[in-house]
Amino acid sequence: MRIIYGKTNWECKELALEDYLDRVVANGFDAAELYIPLLEIPAGEVRALVESRGLLFIGDVATEGDSPQKHLECFNRFAEYALEAGSIVINSHTSRDFFSFEDTARIFERGIELASDSGIPVAHETHRSRALYNAIDTRRYLEAFPELRINADFSHWFNVHETDLRDQQDILDLAVNRAIHVHARVGHEQGPQVNDPRAPEWSQHVGRHLDLWQAIVSARQADGSEFLTITPEFGPAPYMPAAPHTQVPLADCWEVNVYMRDLLRRELSVG
Repeated sequence: MRIIYGKTNWECKELALEDYLDRVVANGFDAAELYIPLLEIPAGEVRALVESRGLLFIGDVATEGDSPQKHLECFNRFAEYALEAGSIVINSHTSRDFFSFEDTARIFERGIELASDSGIPVAHETHRSRALYNAIDTRRYLEAFPELRINADFSHWFNVHETDLRDQQDILDLAVNRAIHVHARVGHEQGPQVNDPRAPEWSQHVGRHLDLWQAIVSARQADGSEFLTITPEFGPAPYMPAAPHTQVPLADCWEVNVYMRDLLRRELSVG
């Protein structure tokens, strides 16, 4: 099984798309992961720019609107763009945390249908404010929909539950078995992003996340997956903690994401 390492443009949105893609290549990443709602060019142009640099593409979609129906329509629109742009995995920020189970289920059912019809997997992100913002609700959806797949961004759950999740291992086991994409950011009990994973004070949190990511790698190997996509996803200020008054970020996000990619290449075992 191959691990495909992606890079977002979260911390460098001011760069032209071509310059960002060139930087992704120069830093040795395998794929570009882009937030589709912010793209202003046709999907075919994105595909051409990405493929011309020998990169793969991961499309991030987000459902928005003032009703569940509008979220569903939004998912359809952005997911079709992602397919046209050549996504190997579609990552979705899906629904809202306050929508009913039944309303969110309609969006998940559409994602399962689209993945089946297109052959491109759809991963729904475990993200605050979204349907899968906590482990308890996620288990309910995963048990109701055996074909539902997730993007494991466990940093959010560390924050929401204010634990390293050892007290919810049964739910973690279920989530690990459904994870087909990973956002490799290190969270902690009071926030979704440590200021710098290289700092020794965060070593236990880094180790805990590495254990969870290794479990996902092992699960995908066991089920015969061709690949697993992993994107280090440390974000800029104010997501990145910053110094008071000056608002200078406490670490360079791009540098940290390259560091995390290199750490994962060293530490994750692929048989």
